[in-house]
Amino acid sequence: MSPARLAGILQKLPRVVTPDLLVDMDTMDDAGVFRLSPDLALVQTVDFFQPIVNDPKTFGRIVAANSLSDVWAMGGRALTAMNVLAYPARRLPVEAIEQLLIGASEKLAECGVVLVGGHTMEQQEFLYGLSVTGVVHPDKILTNARAQVGHHLILTKPLGVGVYSEAFAKDGLTETQYSEWVASMERLNLYASEVLQHHAVSAMTDVTGFGLLGHALAIARNAQVTLRFHACAIPSFTGVFELMSRFTAPRISEPRQYVEPFVQRASGLTEDRYDLLVEPQTSGGLLAAVSHAESARAVAELTDAGERNSAIIGEVVPLQRDEQGRPLFLSVFAS
Repeated sequence: MSPARLAGILQKLPRVVTPDLLVDMDTMDDAGVFRLSPDLALVQTVDFFQPIVNDPKTFGRIVAANSLSDVWAMGGRALTAMNVLAYPARRLPVEAIEQLLIGASEKLAECGVVLVGGHTMEQQEFLYGLSVTGVVHPDKILTNARAQVGHHLILTKPLGVGVYSEAFAKDGLTETQYSEWVASMERLNLYASEVLQHHAVSAMTDVTGFGLLGHALAIARNAQVTLRFHACAIPSFTGVFELMSRFTAPRISEPRQYVEPFVQRASGLTEDRYDLLVEPQTSGGLLAAVSHAESARAVAELTDAGERNSAIIGEVVPLQRDEQGRPLFLSVFAS
């Protein structure tokens, strides 16, 4: 569902109002946060999607990494997970389901998250995901709503999952590109989150289905600032622009339409570079607004921790407006 349509539906839902709901649906953040005590809050999220690779175990690992990421994007610690699985029993062998769940469990074991159960059902469409529960101190929540002017924007993983996905589906990826793609999607954002939590982070989110600019729009709108990006500084998968001449990322029109009214695009910005910023990602990296004084050190520490594609890709500036006075929450420069 498009981000705009989803936001419109969420605004119409009846709600129980309580001051203990610290992060709700209004900010379109990565997870909900509910205060249990002055020193402890619950972090809850759920995600599921259709296969993007053929190997069940690999897909299980990707799903787990993607689902767990929401808790770490909030600065939390993931504790438990539950499987959510719908599958065509007559067309999918039991061995494939077994490998799928083993792959996911490998990632849960990697980060010490306990699998406590789940739910399965038979249907024609295959879907798999996880519901994840974590905890965070109420004073240490990292939301997408508090970006500060002057902070630098850091991205921890390369873009191009969508283009690579389409190329893979049409036998357009090399073995090296496939390995790079899978390794990035399987990589847990736990390690990046642990590094960033030791720095002055004013806002953070993970980059998934709304694309880089879609998730950035929520950050900018919530804080009433403009996020300024430098397209050439944004990391991408090997050969992604050559692939874009032959393959189009799926579902790119919805996030593109969502952000278009709020983007100022500089002259010289090519369409392929812009498309890369709006294409949906699966298990993408963390996007964080980090103090100018600490951003370079943060990137160095991220690199040392294994996040080799981490880069400073922009900055938070005061809110810009167009000639009619409408807010331009996003600004993209070619250089």
